[in-house]
Amino acid sequence: MQIHSILSECPTLWRSIPCIQPELRLDIVLSCGQSFRWQEKSPGHWTGVLAGRVWTLTQTQDHIWYRTYCKDADNVPQVPMGRGKRKGPSARPVGVKMKKKNIGKSRLNSDEGDVHETERMFPEEKEEPLQMNDTTPELLKGESGTADQEESMILRDYFQLHVRLSDLYPHWMHVDKHFERVAKDFPGIRILRQDPTECLFSFICSSNNHISRIAGMVERLCQTYGERLCQLDSCTYHTFPTLQALAGGWQNGEAGGVGQTFCFIVFKD
Repeated sequence: MQIHSILSECPTLWRSIPCIQPELRLDIVLSCGQSFRWQEKSPGHWTGVLAGRVWTLTQTQDHIWYRTYCKDADNVPQVPMGRGKRKGPSARPVGVKMKKKNIGKSRLNSDEGDVHETERMFPEEKEEPLQMNDTTPELLKGESGTADQEESMILRDYFQLHVRLSDLYPHWMHVDKHFERVAKDFPGIRILRQDPTECLFSFICSSNNHISRIAGMVERLCQTYGERLCQLDSCTYHTFPTLQALAGGWQNGEAGGVGQTFCFIVFKD
């Protein structure tokens, strides 16, 4: 059985993508009722299912840190033959203080031909490691390999990081006085690019319900019809079920723990 990971305890298992907090606030976006599959299992660490993987996400001032977990069937320890016991990362906590970077400036031409400066919110420079103790040198590495690149692309697409809130917020504040009053209290809010099936069924479950109850209904659907991925501590994670799995459950008279909500769903061959 695996456990929920924390950045400071197992930094070698984590990867990161550059993103400052005004462009994305995990604590607001993942708990505001867009998606119902993320839970804050440790302070500042959010665990959920995305794209057939179980993730834990956290963030510092200028990076989103993430790690994924292997499926239960893949959790067989690999011990090299003829060698001594492998040593894992130090159990002592590692500091997560990030070294401050100078945000670069880029010059962009406006439609009128004027030139103005704008901060680059997602710097492309090489990432600097966390400040660590002397027993854990060079534990943190940049993105490498096909799997790391794929996971990075999944997160960038999910949070739509190509959209710059630094361009949108000033415009919204200019045209909407109410937004101008509340914007400073709600930075980094984005629309998630969710799987259409999961998004639709979550919306159906949301009728006359609150967030915690919707999350429970969605989770029961996943446990009943989804594919088991892995168990972290006492929590078992499943994919969101396919339309075929949901249709089979409906035809068999199974409501998946969501009661009469299933009556609103019509399946057609």
